Amino acid sequence: MTDLQTIEDAGNVLVTTESTTHDNCSDLLESGDPNTRAELTISLPEAQAEQTGFGSTSNTQPARKGLISVGDVLRSAAAGGPDFGAPVVMDAVEDANDLQGIGTSVSRYCQRWDEEGYDIVVCFDSLTELLDHASPEVVFQFCHVLTSRLSSVDALAHFHLDPDAHSDETVATFQSIFDETVGETTEAEAIEEFAEATDDDIAALTEGWSAEANYSIVGDDDYARPDEVTEASDDDIADSLPVE
Repeated sequence: MTDLQTIEDAGNVLVTTESTTHDNCSDLLESGDPNTRAELTISLPEAQAEQTGFGSTSNTQPARKGLISVGDVLRSAAAGGPDFGAPVVMDAVEDANDLQGIGTSVSRYCQRWDEEGYDIVVCFDSLTELLDHASPEVVFQFCHVLTSRLSSVDALAHFHLDPDAHSDETVATFQSIFDETVGETTEAEAIEEFAEATDDDIAALTEGWSAEANYSIVGDDDYARPDEVTEASDDDIADSLPVE
């Protein structure tokens, strides 16, 4: 288990505690100066049922607060996109199977708040529930893309995963994506085939994402994210991806 005091610069954190326990959320969300902090919660239906307020468990109010409600049919039907001038910036994705929609929404917040100079903190609640809607392989690939996108804007993000709901091998596989794990860890072997995302897999998940988001999926030095991405064409993005 990682000491919470050491993770301020960790980037992406996996929280492996029981699904009803969110004791670490406030510590993970209250990073840095609240006057420059923008806090985003991605909330799935079971988490929404347990939450009060706007999904935040932090004790100090951030300068900006956002909520992406996943699986919220009524709100999705009425939503026209997030209003970044609102006190709480709301967005909704109707179908929890729509990983592209979730990724695009998160990327939209990242782009806006990064441009405005905020320190972005994120709570994703929860991967366990997302795994009820999509296969572990697909969710793994999605997390690989999303954590890279969050890293590209220097966000401190944490994702909840209930270790009691999954095999040790599955938990180990998701641990491998993250910079740190808070809670239970396992020494089991990661499932290697999960990581073998093809270019088509990546394209299916990131279709419609911004150029910044697409570039940020590239994780090693051979395919590093360039300094300037706003003028990239679709061909430039395709050329940046690893070739099998």
